[in-house]
Amino acid sequence: MVHLKRSILLLAAILAIQFLQPDGLFAANSRVKTKPKPKPKAKAGLTAKSALVMNMNTGEILFSKKPDEPIAPASLTKILSLYLIYEALGEGRVRTSDVVHVSSTVSQVNGSRMRIRPGTQIALGELMKGMAVMSANDASVAAAEYLGGDVDEFVRRMNVKALELGMTGSHFSNPSGLREEGQVTTARDILTLSCAYINRFPQSLEMHSLPVFEYGRRIRSNTNHLLETNHYVDGLKTGHVAGSGYHLVVTARKNGTRIVAVVLGSRSSGARFREARSLLEQGFQAVQAPAPAKRMAGVEVMQTGPVMGSGRKSTGGSGDS
Repeated sequence: MVHLKRSILLLAAILAIQFLQPDGLFAANSRVKTKPKPKPKAKAGLTAKSALVMNMNTGEILFSKKPDEPIAPASLTKILSLYLIYEALGEGRVRTSDVVHVSSTVSQVNGSRMRIRPGTQIALGELMKGMAVMSANDASVAAAEYLGGDVDEFVRRMNVKALELGMTGSHFSNPSGLREEGQVTTARDILTLSCAYINRFPQSLEMHSLPVFEYGRRIRSNTNHLLETNHYVDGLKTGHVAGSGYHLVVTARKNGTRIVAVVLGSRSSGARFREARSLLEQGFQAVQAPAPAKRMAGVEVMQTGPVMGSGRKSTGGSGDS
């Protein structure tokens, strides 16, 4: 009997020790059953392959992501085509009222089109609107033939002008931007071109900011959807070509400051607009902030360069639409 009582007391003591020790059996079992808390998901970053944001008033680069990464320019090519047309207008060689005789070449162009018919006539100014607002590839070809005599000569002039502006990473093979062998650009070159274009031909923004374009019985909205939601946005151009993604050059003026944002190779049309709008907003915030606090998306402001538009670069850092 005495031995039985001792055994019962010893067993009770052992059980008490197990319950009291945190690292005991029950505690260990408790840790195994407890599921770890899920880690918060990281916020998605910029999906665009390359991007640049600049304060045009000062030439200051506010944001940069792979600015020299080569990529097909898509319809951003039309900015250079329009540059040559505005240059010819300024020199008196052509007028917007000039009647352009449409050749059979336009019927071979695909992608976004005005659907101008071979053998018809159309004013040069209407072709320009078609290029700027609805990104019409057939309008680009018709205008190129009118100014250059043929497309090849116009494209030669495009490449001469690109080098003149300092676009050393670019080469153009057609006036519309449809995918073609060897046609390439960079975010830095597109920024150079866009700023030169706006500086020299500020009147072009009246055309680029038109909400709609009407030709024949068709009314087409501007491909730059930021014009609909941001009243201070007044340009500039969209682009898309298979394999390269969705492009956008957007410019806006607020409180006397003009900012240009270049977004190349976004994963979707919606993404390019969201990302460009965000870059614009952060750009204006950075301009208004005290100098030491100027940052965009966690990236420090890069070195200030000259105001673009004089041909110099800043020292900082198959359907088509």
